[in-house]
Amino acid sequence: MPAMQPPTGPIEIADPNNVPELFINGPFNVINMGGMVQITFSTVRPNANDLFAGKSAPKFQGTVICRLLMPTELAQQLVRTLADNLIKAADQSAGIAGPARTQYNRFSGDGER
Repeated sequence: MPAMQPPTGPIEIADPNNVPELFINGPFNVINMGGMVQITFSTVRPNANDLFAGKSAPKFQGTVICRLLMPTELAQQLVRTLADNLIKAADQSAGIAGPARTQYNRFSGDGER
């Protein structure tokens, strides 16, 4: 059986299920697992039972909301792209600019950096 080759050009991206955006404001963790990287994100929010009980000082708790698992090479590209975007945002902080958008196609290597 022949081995499947990765795409060599741009990949069309679709979002038919309207994947939700997640708000992350809590601790995160990164684990390197032999060729794969797992990133776990959390959010900190008030305890729902305390809120519905009407407590004026609810306890806060962290809740895991997302885990990303990716090959190490892709995680390295993610780090570089994120760093580039944060540097650009810091450079543009003196003026008003829209959100920085960087796309990187891991298969063809094209995209803004």
